[in-house]
Amino acid sequence: MKRGLIGGGVLAVFWFLCGWVPYALSAAGGSLGTLGQFIPSPMARGVFGSPVLWAVIVQVLMGVALIAGFAVLASLLSAGRFSFAANWLAAVLAAFAIGAALDLGNFFSWVGSFGVRGAAGTMGAAPLTTLWAVLVGWFPALAAARWGRSRDSSEAPSSRRAGVKATAALALVAVVALVGLPLASLAGGNATQERLREEAAAAQEQADPDGAAFPDPDAAGEEVPTAAPSDGRAPEGACTSANTTILAPAPDAATGHRGQWISLVNVSAEPCTVEGYADIAYGDQNGHALDVTVEHGGSFMAQDPGAAPVTLQPGESAFAVIGWDANSVNGQLAANSQWIAVTPGEERLSWDISLDIVPGATVSVTAWQAEVPAGS
Repeated sequence: MKRGLIGGGVLAVFWFLCGWVPYALSAAGGSLGTLGQFIPSPMARGVFGSPVLWAVIVQVLMGVALIAGFAVLASLLSAGRFSFAANWLAAVLAAFAIGAALDLGNFFSWVGSFGVRGAAGTMGAAPLTTLWAVLVGWFPALAAARWGRSRDSSEAPSSRRAGVKATAALALVAVVALVGLPLASLAGGNATQERLREEAAAAQEQADPDGAAFPDPDAAGEEVPTAAPSDGRAPEGACTSANTTILAPAPDAATGHRGQWISLVNVSAEPCTVEGYADIAYGDQNGHALDVTVEHGGSFMAQDPGAAPVTLQPGESAFAVIGWDANSVNGQLAANSQWIAVTPGEERLSWDISLDIVPGATVSVTAWQAEVPAGS
């Protein structure tokens, strides 16, 4: 039986070499990929593309079935003599059994969905593995035959009786491996499909309707600061992030231009005064600060009245206008969040918002000015 196990081990080694070498060459591409196409592979199905855990389980079961199956078949076919021809046939039958097990698993898995003809179209592993063994099976056959010639004379009758028991045990192991092989292969395929569905759903959720670049978790960049450097200490009675809030609705559009009216609301019980310009910043889809130039002044959408003190009674509001020219975001980083503070140095509020502002764009913001009363 040791002779059969050695031959089966050689068969398994060639199985995995012929499976992994062309796969690695194909992954390398170019002339190496072309070279890989000339190496017959018995592992074209049920392994590559599956999650790592299931791929390992499938390959372990293949190895077990090859070694145990070859040992049993060679022992039975050669009547204990392990002749070269019998060993070669054992290699072919062991490889065929693996392909047939995979084909039967595919057939019974898909016959309910696609019918007999459709399920039959998912088969094809058995011819592949059988042809491979016809071409390569003489290596393990030669190894077992050589080992057999050198060991036959030393085998006692008691060892032959033990060999019968070992053969029965190995036959059971081979059957269990062949039954588990298609189950593991199908489970790996299902896991792969589930992963692809999840990735497709995630990509759909992240997709920008205007075609902006997908988020890249490995992209370099710095997070948007929660506050900009201060121009100086806020005077007594100034509007700050503590006594106001900011409203930033979606922008309006004109031909080739954008305008966003933002409001500053006094939410305290005391009046406050604001003078100057809001602090504006943007973040991209990776959560990093977007390289945007923010200028103080007017735009196509609004005139800038200039900085002047505006006193807000409790509940009153001031407004400013942010303006920029329209940009194409196709395949680019773009504004995915907006950060605004009443003045530089104050804590910024942030909103998740999709804007056609890209790196290198210029954004203009007017000074805070008193809200015009309705009907005036």
